[in-house]
Amino acid sequence: MAEETPGIDIPEKGPFLVKGSVKYTDAEGNEIKTEKDVVALCRCGASKNKPFCDGAHSDIGFSGKKERTETYPTREYEGNELTVVDNIGICCHWGTCVDGAPDVFFEWDGDERISVPDGADKEKVIEVIRKCPSGSLVYKLDGDLQKEYFGDAEIFVSEDGPLHVRGGIQLSGDDQPVTNSHYTLCRCGASKNKPFCDGAHREAGFKG
Repeated sequence: MAEETPGIDIPEKGPFLVKGSVKYTDAEGNEIKTEKDVVALCRCGASKNKPFCDGAHSDIGFSGKKERTETYPTREYEGNELTVVDNIGICCHWGTCVDGAPDVFFEWDGDERISVPDGADKEKVIEVIRKCPSGSLVYKLDGDLQKEYFGDAEIFVSEDGPLHVRGGIQLSGDDQPVTNSHYTLCRCGASKNKPFCDGAHREAGFKG
């Protein structure tokens, strides 16, 4: 029998419930061991046993309701050798794009990020896009969408930041990432774009 695809269920007022065979890694690259069939990961920011849930969401009256009402179209920026596909609606503001290739990716004006694919060598642009943890940036080569970068199911717990979900872990619910290959989930409780990270952990001073 084929192994079941790992998935994440999201109760409205509770933790992320991870099911299936998934590797958990801490910010230093060490594997976090767990023997449970279903792993509850904190997303309210209040657990004293991070990254795991300890029930604190009930004590603080946490709600996982999405507060942001704006919607964002997926934009395509065509260059001579590749096309940048950009959906800032799930951007976690990690900064790998504007820091890694500032001549390609420009800070957005209001709600728009501008990309100039020919602003750097094709391989450099691809390298930077593949480092985008949220999956808001992907690319096309010869018209074919390139968005699958991770083979193994893994959840990387970043330092004082979001959960980096990799390797095709299926997310339940109506809000879906651009690609199940990689996306970022809020674990500070402050994102207005729940369940996705929107960078709010920085202003919230989240630690964990």
